[in-house]
Formats: sequence, C-alpha cells, structure tokens
Amino acid sequence: MKESFVSQEQNDELVKEVFIILGYCVITLIIVLLLLWGYNTSDNNKFLFIMIYSTIIMLYCIIVISLIVMDKKNYDFTSYSIIFGTTIFTIFMTFIIAIFSVYKYLNLPSLKQSNTEQIIDYTYK
Repeated sequence: MKESFVSQEQNDELVKEVFIILGYCVITLIIVLLLLWGYNTSDNNKFLFIMIYSTIIMLYCIIVISLIVMDKKNYDFTSYSIIFGTTIFTIFMTFIIAIFSVYKYLNLPSLKQSNTEQIIDYTYK
C-alpha cells in the first residue's frame, strides 16, 4: 500500500491560506483598536470616532471599486452599474461626513476654552 503525502502545491496553498487568515486577523485587530481609541479619546464628543469610521468605510469602498473594475467581465451591465454607483455615492457621503466631523471637532468650545485661562469668581452673591 502506497502512502500519499502532501504535494508541494497543496502545501503552498495551505501556507498561503494561513497567512491570509493571519493578515485578516491583524487588520481586524488594528481596526477595532482604532475605533476603540477614537471612541474613548474624547468624552464630550465622538467626532474623532466618526472620522476614523468614515476613513475605514472609504478605504473599504475603494477596495470594492477596484475589485469590481478588475472583474468587470463577470458582471452584467445592470449589476455593475448598481454596485459601482452605490459605492461611489458611499465614498462621497463618507467624505462629506468626515470633513464635517473635522470641522466640528476643530470648532469645539472645549478646545478653545482649554487654551485660554479661566477666571473664577469666588464672590458670594
């Protein structure tokens, strides 16, 4: 009886899949840590969280568009147009939300108040 061993191609595929899964795990941990950092950084507002979340969504949409454009031949015209159009719309909306969050974060009264010295009136009225 002949024993069957794993071929070099099967070994290479297995190693490739293990590294892909480990890469996804590392990316997931980085995203979760970024979101937790953005959420816990500021107590009064969550604009940093919104900026980080919007950036992640924009990067995801850019990846989706690149994959859709590379595999255009696998889609019919209607599905290609729907996926491409909604992804472009999502990119523009998240960009607008991120810019709005940056604007709101930079114009917070708490940031302006921390730069100036507070005058406390201790007189009893």
